[in-house]
Amino acid sequence: MLTYIARRVFIGVFTILAVTCLVYGLIRNMPGTPLTVMQENPSMDRGMSEKQMKELEKLYHLDKHWIVGYGYWLADVVQGDLGRGISFTDRRQVSTIILSRLPNTLMLTITSLLLTYLLCIPMGLFSTAKNATASERALSVTLYVLYALPTFVAAIYLNLLFAVKLDWLPLGGMTSPNYSELTSFGKAWDLLKHTILPITCLTYGSLAYYTRFVKANMMETIQQDYIRTAQAKGVGPLKVLLVHAFRNSLIPLLTLIGLTLPTLLAGSVILEHIYQWDGIGQLFISKIGQRDYPVIMGLVLMFSVMTLIGQLLADILYAVVDPRITYS
Repeated sequence: MLTYIARRVFIGVFTILAVTCLVYGLIRNMPGTPLTVMQENPSMDRGMSEKQMKELEKLYHLDKHWIVGYGYWLADVVQGDLGRGISFTDRRQVSTIILSRLPNTLMLTITSLLLTYLLCIPMGLFSTAKNATASERALSVTLYVLYALPTFVAAIYLNLLFAVKLDWLPLGGMTSPNYSELTSFGKAWDLLKHTILPITCLTYGSLAYYTRFVKANMMETIQQDYIRTAQAKGVGPLKVLLVHAFRNSLIPLLTLIGLTLPTLLAGSVILEHIYQWDGIGQLFISKIGQRDYPVIMGLVLMFSVMTLIGQLLADILYAVVDPRITYS
């Protein structure tokens, strides 16, 4: 197992190098630079002189070819500094900026993931027990429709219904303008109201996929010989489904936990932008528009590392829950 992990880490290092190099080349060849964006925006320019602009250009290696600039960025990362460590736009440390937004994203993604698992397992079991019945087909059609519906389209219709027409929920943002004046209970209720729509949009697509995933694995499991043996011995249908079949069909489901790790940290770029949620996704979009290279590369590095860690974790979990799997 240790040899396998070491090999995967070794391959992962080269994967991260390839991804970050490609992204750095792409963003450096985008029209405009952080300095030109600052010059076009008076609020960001802060009246800097031409000499100060040249100093910044030299500090961030914008005066050199992008391959050389990537080399400097990589050298800074190896030393624990995410690309000179300072954002172009707000002059804070890149790690500080990312960590300040991360809890907001986790608030949505973790809640969505928990809701997905709490709902998909009973729905998947129901679909298996009622296979080929009218209720199962109605549920399957509903899930297929939800899975095919883009989240940004659903967000627009949910906003029109619950925020515009019914005026039950806020249209966007994390809190109301009078949030600081509310009581502790009022603040909690206000935050909850702002999370309902984005969490709903984040959950329904995953719920449709995971429910189908649970059912597919359950349908495969109940065809096994040991299930037929249990049925022949007179074990009740409910016990066969929950005790014998479900426990073994959990193995593939558990491995998906590792694969969801990058999504938990990255959030949803589109949904956070629609709902003006100050998370990682919204940060990524805004920094691309500002050509803030250090923050963009810091986020890309985080996403790449988390993706590789998630894949490795999924493989390890698979070996842990299934003794037949070995990486020796």
